[in-house]
Amino acid sequence: MMGKPKKTQTKLFYHGLSLERRMPKDDPLRKIKQLVDFNFIRSQVADMYGNNGNSSIDPAVILKLMFLLFYENVKSERALMRKLPLRMDWLWFCDYDLDEDTPDHSVLSKARSRWGTEVFESFFMNILEQCIAAGLVDGETIYIDSSTIDANADINKVRPQLRKVSEELTGRLEEVCEDDDDPDKLETRVNPVDPDARIGKKYGKSTLGYKDHRVVDDKRGIITSTITTPANTRDDKVLQKAVTNHQFKTKTKAKTTVADKIYGTGANYKHLHDAGTNCCIPHPNPGTRYPDKFPRRMFSYDGKHDCYICPAGQKLQRYSQNVSTGKRYRCQRQICQKCEYFTECVSSKQLGRQVERNLNVEYVEWADNCLPKYERKRLLTRRKYKAEGSFADAANNYGFKRARWRGLAKMRIQNLMITAIQNLGKLMRYGDPSGRSITATTMIKAVFQNIGIAFCRLFNIYAK
Repeated sequence: MMGKPKKTQTKLFYHGLSLERRMPKDDPLRKIKQLVDFNFIRSQVADMYGNNGNSSIDPAVILKLMFLLFYENVKSERALMRKLPLRMDWLWFCDYDLDEDTPDHSVLSKARSRWGTEVFESFFMNILEQCIAAGLVDGETIYIDSSTIDANADINKVRPQLRKVSEELTGRLEEVCEDDDDPDKLETRVNPVDPDARIGKKYGKSTLGYKDHRVVDDKRGIITSTITTPANTRDDKVLQKAVTNHQFKTKTKAKTTVADKIYGTGANYKHLHDAGTNCCIPHPNPGTRYPDKFPRRMFSYDGKHDCYICPAGQKLQRYSQNVSTGKRYRCQRQICQKCEYFTECVSSKQLGRQVERNLNVEYVEWADNCLPKYERKRLLTRRKYKAEGSFADAANNYGFKRARWRGLAKMRIQNLMITAIQNLGKLMRYGDPSGRSITATTMIKAVFQNIGIAFCRLFNIYAK
């Protein structure tokens, strides 16, 4: 028999309704509320509020709302506050009742501006410390990578802006740049809506935004450090700070650092060598770009005269020096054209043979030989799904690729919240309430046990 509605009029009062009973026992928010202590924020921001006037919203509730903003990947704070009265699980998580008024969306933005980044740094560290206590962080092998975040501003509306300098520096710059053919070097192209965002490269195209530099631990993929910079910041300039942050936060010295070749500079190799850390960072080798040409190892270096000697006995004199890459040596094309190895040695159509020498060449050689080749290949393969996989998870589930707010400090807050939520997900998946790590052996045993139970049920055999 077809059912019919039991009531045609809505109730005015509900008796015995409890959000606690309505919440499923296996709901993820239950475990999050059990693992994360949001109440720490009250003591941390107590000095930011006065003793008189109207009472504010509980800071712990505001932090929970910001947590839901990223955990549920809600596009904006307005949308979050519109959905809050409709979601019983959110109301339960934030300790609200069904008939209780929810705050305005402006409460979140005001609190974010008042608190600064220190509160969210503490939130990130609280979850990271739980991951360390649960045995999810090894700290010895780390992966470093970065990803670009599109700014909440239009790249087509950037305009030149002169950097602010003192009168003394202005006079020096005028003296240095009297003969400069490019006066625009003193200007920075910014968008007035988001002046902290910068133009960088993303998939070969120019984009206006920021960069998130992460340090990912090898054991369970826990993010131990995140650094937010404008998009035009070079990745190799952040490696030393990232390694230092990792060691400070985990209290563990990294034994092996893995990154792609954009981090492969002599200064980074020297820093890792002096710190006693193995290096698995490839570097662009000009000598292997053309396999059929004469490689750089066939050119001998004369340290006394600071030049290279080619296999034919000609000198390659130094003609330029780059702070990041090193010295460059070149032979005149007229001399190279007279050589019998000209077609085999020279690849340029206008210049003679060129050779580049890194300023820290001894550390480059150390970086190439500090680990066996098979180990380097294994670590570089793991980097693809450890470091790059971390960014993919953030982009697919937590809205990482688009800036929600404007300004470097607010972008720092966004990255801290996303990385903290990702670490919390790993803690819920691999961690144990007793503080122990769920090992791979335990997980495999559980899988085979479930398979055995399934076969028993399939053939109506009840295992005792």
